[in-house]
Amino acid sequence: MQIKKFIADNAQEAIKNAKNELGDNAVILHTKKIKTGGVFGLFKKEKVEVLAALEKQQLSNKSIDLEEQNLDNKYIKKIEFKTQVKNKIDKIERENEEVNALNKEIQELKKMIRKINNKVDINFNSEESIKIKFKNYYKKLKRKGLSDELIENILCNIESVEMDDGEFKVYVEKYLLDKFKIYNFDNFNFNKKVNIFIGTTGVGKTTTLAKLASEVVLKKNKKVGFLTLDTYRISAVDQLKTYADILNAPIEVAYDINDVSYCIEKLKNRDLIFVDTAGRSHKNKKHMKELKVFLDCFEDKEIFLVLSANWNIDDIKNIINEYSFLKDYKIIVTKLDETDRIGIVLDILNSSNKPIAYTTFGQNVPDDIEKFDIKKVVNEVLRR
Repeated sequence: MQIKKFIADNAQEAIKNAKNELGDNAVILHTKKIKTGGVFGLFKKEKVEVLAALEKQQLSNKSIDLEEQNLDNKYIKKIEFKTQVKNKIDKIERENEEVNALNKEIQELKKMIRKINNKVDINFNSEESIKIKFKNYYKKLKRKGLSDELIENILCNIESVEMDDGEFKVYVEKYLLDKFKIYNFDNFNFNKKVNIFIGTTGVGKTTTLAKLASEVVLKKNKKVGFLTLDTYRISAVDQLKTYADILNAPIEVAYDINDVSYCIEKLKNRDLIFVDTAGRSHKNKKHMKELKVFLDCFEDKEIFLVLSANWNIDDIKNIINEYSFLKDYKIIVTKLDETDRIGIVLDILNSSNKPIAYTTFGQNVPDDIEKFDIKKVVNEVLRR
């Protein structure tokens, strides 16, 4: 920074001189009146002194009066020192930010390189592109019902291709358990009074409902009641009435939305109410809207979406997507006894991000149903 004094008859002239010499970017530090000249201290004239400054990079090529600058040398050095310190601090901070950003980029690049070097090069459009070492495992996982998407996630997260068969099995087991353990509801209990079962036609909603109702009556000594909204099928009410008679439980039928509150009132002394709904195609927009209206009638409710294990994963994904208007529900997977592709259960978890509460594997009531156990499913997938 350059600092210089300018003395003139008035302030305007002094400032003008400062601007002429130092340029328009000059900063006026102070102005004061002084007396100069005269003889023996008498006849002094009043003048104006202006102290102006300019950053070094803005200095013009005009000469500097070093003699005048030295008069305020201490003041100048103090200002210049502060400026230098500030500039160095700013520079260090900028450099630190650049170094941190560079280090972050380097670490990301290292991760990418490790992943590229270690991952199995897979193109699921052709089995021949899979490395021979894992070809049999791909076929096995595929045969168990896992989708290409899930198998790709499993294989592409392998940290080392130097695995024997046992190590590979341990890796897959750990990967699947870590990925899906948050959806394991082995300690699930009926905490809501109203339990509603929804799903498309033919998944086994009524039979599943009866199994669970029988379990809480026989094992937990609960009083249950039944409510059916399925008036589309002639046999639907009769089927549920048969189960109600066996369990000595009341049953109500709601023919339209106006009947729901009346039926719930009649069943208010029951510990749990099991609600059966009509099988509705997820492609029928009208039926889906009707279902949503019915569901909105219930407040303290648990919703179970019933899905069949003998469907393909693409159909299941479409169904899950159509029920996306439901923010909170649990899944029951039925008919595991009718498929060898038990891995589809894992794909249901992967596609829905919702917990599975129960799985069923037969028609016997109250048997052939159990709480979902992720370890059991994973072990079955990996079993030879």
